[in-house]
Amino acid sequence: MKIKTDDGVSPVVAVMLMLAVTVIIAAIVSAAAGGLSGTKKQAPSAILEVHFYENRSYGTDFYINAMTIEHVSGSPLQTKDLSISTYFRNSTGELIKGSLMGEKSIEFSSGDYSGKSCGVLFINDQDRFPDSPLVNSADGGYKSWFGNASAVLMAGDYLVTPAPYYATSTEKENSALDSILNFKTYDHTGQIDNGYKTGSVITVKIVHIPTGQVIFDKDVVII
Repeated sequence: MKIKTDDGVSPVVAVMLMLAVTVIIAAIVSAAAGGLSGTKKQAPSAILEVHFYENRSYGTDFYINAMTIEHVSGSPLQTKDLSISTYFRNSTGELIKGSLMGEKSIEFSSGDYSGKSCGVLFINDQDRFPDSPLVNSADGGYKSWFGNASAVLMAGDYLVTPAPYYATSTEKENSALDSILNFKTYDHTGQIDNGYKTGSVITVKIVHIPTGQVIFDKDVVII
Protein backbone atom coordinates (compact mmCIF):
# COMPACT_ATOMS: atom_id res chain seq x y z
CA MET A 1 0.00 0.00 0.00
CA LYS A 2 1.46 3.36 -1.09
CA ILE A 3 1.06 6.39 1.17
CA LYS A 4 0.95 9.77 -0.57
CA THR A 5 3.08 12.56 0.93
CA ASP A 6 3.62 16.27 0.15
CA ASP A 7 7.42 16.13 0.53
CA GLY A 8 8.01 17.06 -3.13
CA VAL A 9 5.42 19.84 -3.27
CA SER A 10 7.10 22.47 -1.08
CA PRO A 11 10.38 22.66 -3.05
CA VAL A 12 8.48 22.98 -6.33
CA VAL A 13 6.26 25.75 -4.96
CA ALA A 14 9.28 27.56 -3.56
CA VAL A 15 11.07 27.47 -6.90
CA MET A 16 7.99 28.77 -8.70
CA LEU A 17 7.60 31.60 -6.21
CA MET A 18 11.26 32.56 -6.63
CA LEU A 19 10.87 32.61 -10.40
CA ALA A 20 7.74 34.75 -10.13
CA VAL A 21 9.46 37.23 -7.81
CA THR A 22 12.46 37.40 -10.16
CA VAL A 23 10.22 38.10 -13.16
CA ILE A 24 8.34 40.83 -11.24
CA ILE A 25 11.58 42.52 -10.12
CA ALA A 26 12.97 42.39 -13.66
CA ALA A 27 9.79 43.97 -15.00
CA ILE A 28 9.94 46.78 -12.42
CA VAL A 29 13.61 47.51 -13.17
CA SER A 30 12.95 47.49 -16.91
CA ALA A 31 10.01 49.87 -16.56
CA ALA A 32 12.03 52.22 -14.37
CA ALA A 33 14.94 52.23 -16.82
CA GLY A 34 12.59 52.87 -19.70
CA GLY A 35 11.03 55.76 -17.85
CA LEU A 36 14.41 57.32 -17.15
CA SER A 37 15.56 57.01 -20.74
CA GLY A 38 12.29 58.44 -21.97
CA THR A 39 12.66 61.59 -19.89
CA LYS A 40 16.33 62.27 -20.64
CA LYS A 41 16.83 65.86 -21.74
CA GLN A 42 18.24 66.56 -25.16
CA ALA A 43 20.53 69.50 -25.94
CA PRO A 44 19.27 72.04 -28.49
CA SER A 45 20.43 71.22 -32.01
CA ALA A 46 22.45 74.03 -33.56
CA ILE A 47 25.27 74.53 -36.04
CA LEU A 48 27.95 76.94 -34.81
CA GLU A 49 31.11 78.35 -36.34
CA VAL A 50 33.96 79.76 -34.25
CA HIS A 51 36.61 82.09 -35.66
CA PHE A 52 39.80 83.56 -34.23
CA TYR A 53 41.53 86.45 -35.97
CA GLU A 54 45.02 87.88 -35.85
CA ASN A 55 45.01 91.59 -36.60
CA ARG A 56 41.43 91.76 -37.86
CA SER A 57 40.65 95.06 -39.51
CA TYR A 58 38.14 97.35 -37.79
CA GLY A 59 38.68 100.46 -39.83
CA THR A 60 41.55 102.51 -41.19
CA ASP A 61 44.84 101.63 -39.49
CA PHE A 62 43.06 99.66 -36.77
CA TYR A 63 43.85 95.96 -36.44
CA ILE A 64 43.28 93.76 -33.41
CA ASN A 65 43.07 90.10 -32.38
CA ALA A 66 39.46 88.99 -32.05
CA MET A 67 37.02 86.10 -31.69
CA THR A 68 33.51 85.46 -33.03
CA ILE A 69 30.94 82.68 -32.63
CA GLU A 70 28.34 82.47 -35.40
CA HIS A 71 25.00 80.68 -34.96
CA VAL A 72 24.57 79.32 -38.49
CA SER A 73 21.29 77.46 -38.05
CA GLY A 74 19.21 75.45 -35.62
CA SER A 75 17.58 76.00 -32.25
CA PRO A 76 17.99 79.18 -30.17
CA LEU A 77 20.63 78.84 -27.46
CA GLN A 78 20.42 80.39 -24.02
CA THR A 79 23.98 81.61 -23.47
CA LYS A 80 23.50 81.23 -19.71
CA ASP A 81 23.22 77.48 -20.40
CA LEU A 82 26.52 77.27 -22.29
CA SER A 83 30.11 76.82 -21.22
CA ILE A 84 33.08 77.44 -23.51
CA SER A 85 36.44 75.73 -23.05
CA THR A 86 39.54 76.45 -25.12
CA TYR A 87 42.85 74.62 -25.38
CA PHE A 88 45.97 76.19 -26.88
CA ARG A 89 49.56 74.98 -26.96
CA ASN A 90 51.81 78.02 -26.79
CA SER A 91 55.22 78.65 -28.33
CA THR A 92 56.98 76.79 -25.49
CA GLY A 93 54.74 73.73 -25.76
CA GLU A 94 52.65 74.48 -22.67
CA LEU A 95 48.95 73.59 -22.97
CA ILE A 96 46.84 76.52 -21.78
CA LYS A 97 43.16 76.02 -20.96
CA GLY A 98 40.69 78.89 -21.05
CA SER A 99 37.04 78.93 -20.10
CA LEU A 100 33.91 81.03 -20.08
CA MET A 101 30.70 80.34 -18.20
CA GLY A 102 28.18 82.92 -17.07
CA GLU A 103 28.54 86.69 -17.35
CA LYS A 104 32.13 87.88 -17.43
CA SER A 105 33.22 91.40 -18.27
CA ILE A 106 36.31 93.51 -18.70
CA GLU A 107 36.75 97.11 -17.60
CA PHE A 108 38.33 99.78 -19.78
CA SER A 109 40.85 101.60 -17.63
CA SER A 110 41.98 104.18 -20.18
CA GLY A 111 40.96 105.92 -23.38
CA ASP A 112 37.50 107.11 -24.42
CA TYR A 113 35.73 104.30 -22.54
CA SER A 114 37.53 104.59 -19.22
CA GLY A 115 35.26 103.48 -16.37
CA LYS A 116 33.05 101.44 -18.68
CA SER A 117 32.69 97.64 -18.79
CA CYS A 118 31.69 95.21 -21.51
CA GLY A 119 31.04 91.48 -21.64
CA VAL A 120 33.96 89.51 -23.02
CA LEU A 121 31.46 88.17 -25.58
CA PHE A 122 28.18 89.84 -26.53
CA ILE A 123 25.50 89.35 -29.19
CA ASN A 124 26.00 91.87 -31.96
CA ASP A 125 22.38 92.39 -33.03
CA GLN A 126 21.34 96.03 -33.27
CA ASP A 127 17.68 95.13 -33.83
CA ARG A 128 17.25 93.27 -30.54
CA PHE A 129 19.97 95.10 -28.62
CA PRO A 130 20.06 98.63 -30.05
CA ASP A 131 21.92 100.15 -27.10
CA SER A 132 25.66 100.02 -26.61
CA PRO A 133 26.88 96.91 -24.76
CA LEU A 134 29.03 99.21 -22.62
CA VAL A 135 27.82 100.00 -19.10
CA ASN A 136 29.24 101.90 -16.20
CA SER A 137 31.54 99.51 -14.38
CA ALA A 138 29.53 99.78 -11.16
CA ASP A 139 26.20 98.97 -12.84
CA GLY A 140 26.67 95.25 -13.50
CA GLY A 141 25.81 93.39 -16.70
CA TYR A 142 23.84 94.04 -19.86
CA LYS A 143 21.23 91.93 -21.65
CA SER A 144 23.33 91.19 -24.78
CA TRP A 145 26.28 89.81 -22.81
CA PHE A 146 27.11 86.11 -22.92
CA GLY A 147 25.66 84.49 -19.80
CA ASN A 148 22.81 86.97 -19.39
CA ALA A 149 19.32 85.46 -19.24
CA SER A 150 18.25 87.75 -22.12
CA ALA A 151 21.20 86.84 -24.34
CA VAL A 152 19.59 84.15 -26.52
CA LEU A 153 21.77 83.25 -29.50
CA MET A 154 19.59 82.73 -32.58
CA ALA A 155 20.29 81.68 -36.16
CA GLY A 156 22.16 84.51 -37.90
CA ASP A 157 23.51 85.97 -34.64
CA TYR A 158 27.15 86.57 -33.81
CA LEU A 159 28.82 86.57 -30.42
CA VAL A 160 31.80 88.93 -30.63
CA THR A 161 34.56 90.29 -28.46
CA PRO A 162 34.41 94.07 -27.89
CA ALA A 163 37.31 94.70 -30.27
CA PRO A 164 36.01 98.03 -31.71
CA TYR A 165 36.13 99.61 -28.27
CA TYR A 166 39.90 99.14 -28.16
CA ALA A 167 40.26 101.27 -31.29
CA THR A 168 43.66 102.92 -31.58
CA SER A 169 46.24 102.83 -34.34
CA THR A 170 49.01 101.49 -32.11
CA GLU A 171 47.50 99.13 -29.52
CA LYS A 172 46.44 95.65 -30.66
CA GLU A 173 45.69 94.15 -27.25
CA ASN A 174 42.24 92.66 -26.68
CA SER A 175 41.92 91.91 -22.96
CA ALA A 176 38.47 90.36 -23.50
CA LEU A 177 39.96 87.73 -25.80
CA ASP A 178 42.88 87.26 -23.40
CA SER A 179 40.38 86.67 -20.58
CA ILE A 180 38.58 83.93 -22.52
CA LEU A 181 41.77 82.15 -23.66
CA ASN A 182 43.60 82.68 -20.36
CA PHE A 183 46.77 84.07 -21.93
CA LYS A 184 48.03 87.28 -23.47
CA THR A 185 47.55 87.12 -27.24
CA TYR A 186 49.52 90.27 -27.94
CA ASP A 187 52.09 92.30 -26.06
CA HIS A 188 52.92 95.76 -27.39
CA THR A 189 56.28 95.67 -25.58
CA GLY A 190 57.36 92.69 -27.66
CA GLN A 191 58.48 90.83 -24.54
CA ILE A 192 55.73 88.17 -24.63
CA ASP A 193 55.06 85.85 -27.57
CA ASN A 194 52.63 83.05 -26.71
CA GLY A 195 52.30 81.94 -30.32
CA TYR A 196 48.89 83.41 -31.10
CA LYS A 197 49.27 83.95 -34.84
CA THR A 198 47.75 83.05 -38.19
CA GLY A 199 47.88 79.29 -38.73
CA SER A 200 47.99 78.37 -35.04
CA VAL A 201 45.24 76.09 -33.73
CA ILE A 202 42.88 76.55 -30.79
CA THR A 203 40.60 73.68 -29.77
CA VAL A 204 37.15 74.90 -28.75
CA LYS A 205 34.50 72.90 -26.91
CA ILE A 206 31.03 74.29 -26.19
CA VAL A 207 28.83 72.35 -23.78
CA HIS A 208 25.10 72.65 -23.07
CA ILE A 209 25.24 72.68 -19.26
CA PRO A 210 21.72 71.38 -18.38
CA THR A 211 22.24 68.19 -20.42
CA GLY A 212 26.03 67.95 -20.31
CA GLN A 213 26.08 67.40 -24.06
CA VAL A 214 28.79 68.82 -26.33
CA ILE A 215 27.33 70.94 -29.14
CA PHE A 216 30.64 72.11 -30.63
CA ASP A 217 34.08 70.49 -30.52
CA LYS A 218 36.58 71.50 -33.19
CA ASP A 219 40.14 72.62 -33.83
CA VAL A 220 39.90 76.23 -35.02
CA VAL A 221 42.72 77.71 -37.09
CA ILE A 222 43.56 81.37 -36.41
CA ILE A 223 43.12 83.43 -39.57
